[in-house]
Amino acid sequence: MIAVVSVPLVVFLILRYNRVMNPFIWSITVYKSDKVVQEIPHERVFIKPSLQASDVTDIQAELVADPFLVIHDSITYLFFEVYNKVSEKGEIGFATSIDLENWSYGQIVLDEKFHLSYPQVFKYRDEFYMIPESIGAGKVLLYRAANFPYGWEVTQELIQGKYVDPSVFQYEDKWWMYAGTKGQLHLFYANDLRGNWKEHKCSPINTHSIHVTRPGGRVVVDNNVIYRYMQEGTLNYGQSVHLFQITKLTEDEFEEIQMDTVLKGTDKKNDWRKDGMHHIDQLKLNNNQWLVAVDGHTSKRIHYILWKMDRLLSKIQYKIYKNKNSGRLHNYNFGDKK
Repeated sequence: MIAVVSVPLVVFLILRYNRVMNPFIWSITVYKSDKVVQEIPHERVFIKPSLQASDVTDIQAELVADPFLVIHDSITYLFFEVYNKVSEKGEIGFATSIDLENWSYGQIVLDEKFHLSYPQVFKYRDEFYMIPESIGAGKVLLYRAANFPYGWEVTQELIQGKYVDPSVFQYEDKWWMYAGTKGQLHLFYANDLRGNWKEHKCSPINTHSIHVTRPGGRVVVDNNVIYRYMQEGTLNYGQSVHLFQITKLTEDEFEEIQMDTVLKGTDKKNDWRKDGMHHIDQLKLNNNQWLVAVDGHTSKRIHYILWKMDRLLSKIQYKIYKNKNSGRLHNYNFGDKK
């Protein structure tokens, strides 16, 4: 018997599956600077990534992005989002370095039922905390490490609402937080990290563009000058990063000036940051040196069917390993994927 397939069904299948995907492939690089980044760095610091998805060994990773730095016991830690192709959500992993040039991947240290990214890690009163983006939970959550760099547990809910890239900093004996929503940038403050967070009178802040309302990295306070970094997404997501300098910040007042673009893509074929950059973190090492972590991305053209097969294969590999190892989640190694 010959199956009869309707013309509309054939047309539907062709239109749906005969298409090309352009997934973003994000990577991270780390370099040294003699000052706070206030302009586009020399291209030599971006020659190659310090960390890529292929360096992740305990999950099937599609990308690494949103790096944050912290030092503990003479070891520099880099926390970042890892997008898991199996769970199809972001999880938080880390890498370490002794010489600030060579980075060794550690493992995934935090995953939830919802997507996680933008893991701002910091030390406060001898404890390590993390505030990741947790928009899927509908709240901004504060995590504490029971055994740094492991054992991350929610210790408090800071703010209710679907906010992206919450960025906290201390200034004038208060805690401050920027967080984005669709087309708006919000500012909050509290007397203590675990205190009662209030939205500022000037919030939402007028950024003069709905495309520059998403934080692009840790707010830096250096010599009493406040620098905040914002993503620019006019043409595409993750296009560039702009610098703003806050000139007045109290419970009642807020003023700032827009400065320069500090990160952007190269539009060069085969460059790992060809299509844009959208995040920067800076760690002061001494009076004359900073450690800087940034991310960048390039798009990869792939047919939808091949893209879908890759996702399916990743899930099959994971399921096979899980069945063989009694359901352990983060001890498997898929080998060299480079």
